[in-house]
Amino acid sequence: MVLGMVTPKKQDLLRQRAAVLKQYEVFSYQVAYYLLQDETLATQAASQTLFELLQDEEFYYQNEYIQKQKTKESVMKSSLLRKASSYEKEI
Repeated sequence: MVLGMVTPKKQDLLRQRAAVLKQYEVFSYQVAYYLLQDETLATQAASQTLFELLQDEEFYYQNEYIQKQKTKESVMKSSLLRKASSYEKEI
């Protein structure tokens, strides 16, 4: 397979995963913004969370409650890391 080419089967898998993640996009941003009170950092934290969940095979086989909890946990972690990083830059 040529680097950068995506097979139709892989495209379908990515579309399915994107559809699941779309359900948690706004939720991720809301949690991140609540914690960070900064649009840029919240966007970065939410994006990082969705990227991590995209690669989590188990996530797609769990029920919605578990998915939401996992999303919340991941976005909180990402948000706190971004907040800590922003404090380090200020020092």
